[in-house]
Parts: sequence; structure tokens; C-alpha cells
Amino acid sequence: MRALVLRSKRAFETYLELLESVRKEPYDSSGDPEGELFWRRQLSEIAQTEPLRLELSGAPDNEKVVAIVETIIEQFRHLIEDRRYSAELYRDDGSPRPEKAAQRFFFAVADCYCKANNLDVTPEADTGAGTVDFKFSTGYKCRITVEIKLSTNSKLVSGFENQITAYSIAEDAAASFYVVIDVGRLGRKDQELQKLRNEWKMQTKLRPELKFVDGKLRPSASRR
Repeated sequence: MRALVLRSKRAFETYLELLESVRKEPYDSSGDPEGELFWRRQLSEIAQTEPLRLELSGAPDNEKVVAIVETIIEQFRHLIEDRRYSAELYRDDGSPRPEKAAQRFFFAVADCYCKANNLDVTPEADTGAGTVDFKFSTGYKCRITVEIKLSTNSKLVSGFENQITAYSIAEDAAASFYVVIDVGRLGRKDQELQKLRNEWKMQTKLRPELKFVDGKLRPSASRR
């Protein structure tokens, strides 16, 4: 695109005209309905306000790295369920923000803890089988995939079977986690997911793990 725009003066002017013709709508940065901004604050705040002691030194094996990632996921659950961060999953009118907002919040939580332990977390990593929400890695051999989904996702059940297994194969992952945040309309999907996981454990060496987070608003919750 850059090469095309800079090809000639006329091409550049056409590009500027195109930008001018696009309808401009101001974004509500205060309410942040789509969750575009709030997670950036958390990048610097969470590690200070919610300290978590992790130790990953030397040349850690897969088991230790998996344990660290599982601890980060547990901390994410704790912040939402016990520390009232569930408010960050919702708009001012009480409706859930898009799934991408929850994924951004998880990145903010994970990134601040990973930096302290020389653990790399890559959002929207291309695995060859598609894009996985997050890939944790240390060195080349130890790779862990994490999917963050809202209970309102229409493909919640099929995504567990079709996505995470494909990603695990493509990445030759040491572990895979499928994290479901309940913001309503979960129904019996948790039971369906548990059944699928048990079937996979019986049929293959893949061990995708399910994690559930209660993201429903508490009566006294207030946005931070």
C-alpha cells in the first residue's frame, strides 16, 4: 500500500482524497465501549497493584513453563472474580464488551508478569493453522497456546475442537489452554466442552486444558 501511494503525486493525492471522504465518528474514549483503551492502563498498573511472585530462571523445562502460564491464567481469574476487574469486561450500559477487549485485558495481565520472567507472550500469533489468541514461549522448544473466549461466542464449543487442537499440532505445543469467561448465555456449553475435552484425552496425546472464569458483574462492582 505504501509503495502504491508513493508511486506518483497523483496516487498520493488520490489517497488523501480517499481519507478525507471517509466518514469520521468520534470514539467515546471515556466510556470506551469497545475496550480499545482500558487495557493500556493495566500494562503498567497491574504488576504494582496486584504483585505476583513468579520464579523462572536458568533453562526451565516445559513443565515449569506450563506451570508459570497456568499461574498467570489463575491470576487473571483472580483479578476478574475476586478483585472486581470483571467491570472492565462491560460497557457502561451493562452489555459485554467485544471478545477482543477480554483478550486485550488478558494480554495486559500476562505481559507485565512475563517481562519479569523473560517469558515471551505473542498475541495473535500465526501458527500455520490459523491465528491463535496467544502463544507463550521460552526459547524454541517450549511453546504454549492460550485461547480466550467469551461465553457469548456462537462458536465456543466448535472452537475448542477445531481451533485449539489444530493450533497445538501446528505449534507442537507443550500445552494448550482454552479459557472461557462467563459473561452470560453459557447454558450447557460448559458441559459440552468438558465432554469434548474428556474425549480428546482418551483418543489422543493432546491435552488441551479448560479453564472457566466467572466474569459476571457483581452488584457492588465499579469501574476502576
